Order: sequence, then C-alpha cells, then structure tokens
Amino acid sequence: MAGNTLDLQDRKQVRDILSLIADYDEAVAKIAALGPADRDNAKEAIHALSEREAARVLSGMDVETVNRDRLGIRVAALRSAGITDMEKLCALSVDQINAIKGIGDEAAYLIFTVAGRIRQEVRTDLKVRLSLDNRSEEASRLLQAVGHSMRNGPSVREAQSLYDAYHDTVKEAYQTARPASGSLRWLFTSGQKKKAAADAALYLYSLLAGEYGERVGALLKEFDALEMPDTEALWRDFERNSAAYYAQLDRLDRELGAAIDNSYSGLPEELVRAVEQQPIYVDNLKATLRTYQEFGVRYILRQGNALLGDEMGLGKTVQAIAAMVSLKALGATHFMVVCPASVLVNWAREVAQFSDLLVTLIKGGDFEASRRWQDRGGVAVTTYESISRFALPQSFTFSMLIADEAHYVKNPAARRTQALLILSRKAQRTLFMTGTPLENRVDEMCFIVSCLRPDIAGEIRQMKYISAAPQFREKLAPVYLRRTRENVLSELPALIEKEQWVEMTAEEWKQYMLSVMEENFMAMRQVSWDISDVRRSSKARRLLELCREAEEDGRKIIVFSFFRQTIQKVKDLLGEKALEPITGSVSAARRQQIVDEFTAAGDGTVLICQVQAGGTGLNIQAASVIIFCEPQIKPSIENQAISRAYRMGQLRSVMVHRLLCDNTVDERILELLREKQEQFDLFAEESATGSEYMKAEQSLSSAIIALEKERLESMEAPPADPELPEESE
Repeated sequence: MAGNTLDLQDRKQVRDILSLIADYDEAVAKIAALGPADRDNAKEAIHALSEREAARVLSGMDVETVNRDRLGIRVAALRSAGITDMEKLCALSVDQINAIKGIGDEAAYLIFTVAGRIRQEVRTDLKVRLSLDNRSEEASRLLQAVGHSMRNGPSVREAQSLYDAYHDTVKEAYQTARPASGSLRWLFTSGQKKKAAADAALYLYSLLAGEYGERVGALLKEFDALEMPDTEALWRDFERNSAAYYAQLDRLDRELGAAIDNSYSGLPEELVRAVEQQPIYVDNLKATLRTYQEFGVRYILRQGNALLGDEMGLGKTVQAIAAMVSLKALGATHFMVVCPASVLVNWAREVAQFSDLLVTLIKGGDFEASRRWQDRGGVAVTTYESISRFALPQSFTFSMLIADEAHYVKNPAARRTQALLILSRKAQRTLFMTGTPLENRVDEMCFIVSCLRPDIAGEIRQMKYISAAPQFREKLAPVYLRRTRENVLSELPALIEKEQWVEMTAEEWKQYMLSVMEENFMAMRQVSWDISDVRRSSKARRLLELCREAEEDGRKIIVFSFFRQTIQKVKDLLGEKALEPITGSVSAARRQQIVDEFTAAGDGTVLICQVQAGGTGLNIQAASVIIFCEPQIKPSIENQAISRAYRMGQLRSVMVHRLLCDNTVDERILELLREKQEQFDLFAEESATGSEYMKAEQSLSSAIIALEKERLESMEAPPADPELPEESE
C-alpha cells in the first residue's frame, strides 16, 4: 500500500487498495472454509476406520452368533456355503442368503435382519482409535485429517473471526468504492455516488492501515509458514504428542456428532445441559484438555462446591488447575490446595508446569510463607498436617479451596477434618478430589458430601439402603462427578505415565549428601531407599499409598528396581502383600511359577522384580499398575519392563508411576535423558553389550556427580524435614 494517506485523485493507488482488500477478503474466506473441509475429511476418515474396525470385529465373531437368540436359524447350512464368520454373513444381501442351499425365503429375511442388527451393535460400540500398533491406510488417513485440523486450527479460527467481523462490510464498501478506481467511470458518476465512493475507499484504506490489515497480514504470514508433515513424520509426532491428537479427535467427534465420550454417564440431562453452558477461560492453561476434562472443569465451576471422583490417571489435578486458571481470568487472585505431604511437591510442580499461577509452599506454622501468599496471591500448596497450625486473618477470604485425597477427612472428629472445614468457610468455592471409589462406603460418602452440600447429604442419608440404585446416583449428581478410565479412555492406547515427586526427610538428605561427597553414583541412585528404617522413607510412603489405591481400584501391581537392596526393603515393607521377588538369581522356571501365582492372586497383590530380570521374557498382563523405585539409566530397559504388562492381551489401562526425589540425582538423570533421549537410545541399542556403552554410562554418571556436588556445595543448608502424615484414623 503506497504512501501514508490515500490520494483519491491517484486512480492507481485506489485500484491497488481495492485489489488488496479483495485479495485479503478472498484469502480470509478460503482459510475459514478449511474448517468445514477438515471436518468433512475427518468424517470420511473416521467412517473408513470405523468400517475397517467393524469388519475386524465381525470377522472374529463366529457365524453361530446369528443364532444367539435361539431363533432356530440353520447355521450348518451357512457353514456349508463357506459362511464361517459374521463379516462374511453381513456382506450378503437377502437374495444371496436366499440362494444358499437349505435356506428359504423367510429364513433368509430373518438372517439378514439379525445380521444387520448385530453389525449395527458392533458399529455403535466401536470407539474411534489411533494406535501406534495399527498403522493401517485408514488409520493414517485419520491421522492426516486430525493433524491437518490441528495445524490449521488457529489460522481457521482467526480467519473465521475476521470473516464474521468484516466480510459483509468489506464487500459492501468494495462495491461502493469501485467507481473511484477508474477515470472514465468516475467522470459519469453523480456527485452523491462520488462522495459515497470516496468515503468507502477511505474506509477500506483505514481498514488496511489499521487492525484488520495487521491481523490479515499476520494470518497470511502464519498460514504460509505452515508445513504439513508426511505420514511417517505425523506418526512420529503422534508418538511424542498423542494427548494433543486425542484432544483434537475428541473435538472433531463432538462437532461431527459422534458419541464417543461418556463424560456424562449417569448425570441427568438437565444438569448436563447446564454444565455445558458454563463458560471456561483456559487460554493461559499450558495443557490440552480432553473433552471429558473440559466437562469436568465446567462442572467444577458451575456447581461451586463439588467432589471430583475421577479414577486415578484421568487428570484430576489438571482439571483443578484449569478451574483456577479460568477463575483467574475473571479476576480471582487467591487459591489454596490442601493435600497429603507425599504429593506436596507434585502439586507445586504441576501448578507451575501447567499455569502461570504463582506457587507458595506453606509447611507447618510457616507464618512468613502464609503472609507472602496473602500479599501476592497465586496458589498456596499446603498439607493436612499444616492447616491446623497456621491462621488466616478473620476478614481474609480466597477464591477456591482444593482438597486432594478428600477421603483423608472421612472422620468428623479428626483434627485435620475440623481444620479443613474451618478453612472452607473462608473459600468462595470448594473442590474435594479423590480417586478412591466411595459408592460402597456410604457413610463416608454422606459425611464428605455434607461438607460440600448439606442439603444433598440429608437426602442421600435417607436412601443409603439403595446406594447402588440409579436414584441414589442421580441425587449425588449435582455434587459428585466420577468417570472411569474404561469409560472415557477406551479409544486410547491404555498407557498412562505419572511422575511421583516426593520431598526427602533430614535423615534422607544427610545420607544422600554423604553419597554425593563420596562420589558413589550407585548409592546416590538409591536415594530415600538407603536409610536404616525403610518405613521412614519418603519413596516408601508414597509406594504404600499407590499400592493401597491400586488395591481399592481392583488392580495388581509390579514394582521394579535395579537394586537388590531396594527390592528386599520393598518386600519387607509390603510383607504378605508381595510375592517372592524375581531377581537374577531366580531360575527361569521359578520365575514363571511366581508369575502364575501372581496371575491367580487377588487384587492388591504385588510382584517385585529386579528390572534386569523381570523386564524381559515374562508376560505379566495380570498387572495394570507399574511402579519404578528409581529412574533407569538405560531407557530401553525401562521400556522392556513396561512391556511386560502393557502388551497384547492386557484388557485394562496400565498406570506407570516413577518414584522421584525432588532436587536429587533422580531429577538430574531425567534432565539429561530428556536432552539426549534419541541419541542415547540409538547409542544404547547399538552398544548395549559393548565397552563403548559402559564408557557412555560412566561419562553420564561422572557428569551427574559433578553437577550434584556443585549444587550441594552452593546450598546454605539442607531443606527442613517435610511433615510426616498423621497416624491413620
């Protein structure tokens, strides 16, 4: 656009303005149109993949299935004609079935009808799934459609916004201004139309010189820079960033009307509609929410006081953080998280990782930290043991209280319960969270609900005798939201990984510092496990909690460690809950016997394995929770260990927990491996048994020791003891 002002006598300049505005408007319209095009492509890809998966399921169903309702269908006649499975049968028309020897007209129509019903049931039950184990042509087409939609998404949304705001006025002004672009046309234009044309041309010029021109210019630059990776690159990106692809697939499915989300299972329709209308503001959230998580955030905000009971692994923490981020966008300033001491560091890390909210740790009677939070706002993260030891000013209130592992307050007489209830009176809204199923603990459920919604608690107390009935769940719906992994994650590869950060005690710090100063890398790696009484170990306490949660969830557990000393301590800690450990000294025959015993054992049983011995050659699908006592230096060893449970035949989602001590060698190992993961994996693959790999590992350990010595020597004092949990109530 020439010059800083528009000269209406310069017809070329006017023509350039009109040409540019027309090009901009056309480009914006084309980019906006990519949204529906991407959805159409995704719809076709979803349909193609669904048809393929339906065919696969039907091919695995014996043709005998057509007679499931005992209708007297002559299955033998079908078999004689080579129709052995339901896929083959569903592909036939009525006439083709009727042509089979031994099948009459009425029977042919009946078979066709029943087969069609079975095919429809299969299609209805199918979940659209992307999996690294299934790179079919249809799956690749869907991945391309989802990837294209992800990459186009920001540009499409911006283009649609520009189109909605400017297209009609730009089109009208363009038509009005056209006479100003040509001298001959201008000569025969009336004075009134000349003025209108001049005003319109000046208006279009102002648009190009202002916000519209800036936004369209930025949009086109951004769009031109977009590159669509090839299929292989997309699969690699999917492997690294699967959560974002699944979230986008969720959104596409919702837009296309495909019902793959069970977030609302058991909720009254009226409540669902009200929750869906609740706005959320999560632009500053540094995470991609799944559809069920978005619904959870809306539910939390809509209901005010609520109990989020999603099963372990569904992201309760990120939903709570998203709720805080949304409230902050509306002007809220202060939030508080109360949690068990064992997950204090986890909470602080995840709030910092997924949001811009300031984090203040408040331990015990740390009045200075409490005052700092009151002054600057953000999220105070504290423990159940701390809340009875610090006081807030009488007039002080805050936006939201989050109580994690809310079953900790099941006892009304406990000090921590009373302290939490006092604290909740200062909060404008309260969110309780627990992954422990409470449906079968009706008295506990009634008390916890009474802390949030006394009116609902009063009603459900009268209905305790029908706690398994739909009426009971419907009464709870306004305060209690629970989803299971099998409900909402059935379209995902069922592997969920979680870092479990713990804070060390003074005893653990002393032992750890001694190991670092002695440059004993193996001792450093056994941090928290190497103290004299394992019951005082921070990692051991968290391991016990995870095992208890798994048992309550009806799951079995594998615990892996590189070190035999750690394995023995875990065995001593768990007692009869754990079977004989599998180590390098256990024969192959005995290992299989132990696995067979584990498969036959009840929920909550633990199999302890030395990662080098239990990580290869065994199939342990009976387990669906895996716990690593320390990070492994060689990534492939950890991957092999995970694959013992996460393999074909595993019917449940698999949870992987890594026990990690904050600010120790655990953190350094993870940092170094993340920086050079691909190179290290490749090198380890090529040199796994050679001296070169040993040199690489020694080099890595030397680098970590040097970093740790430097860091510890610069510390003024070791951290204070974390608070120990109260005795079980």
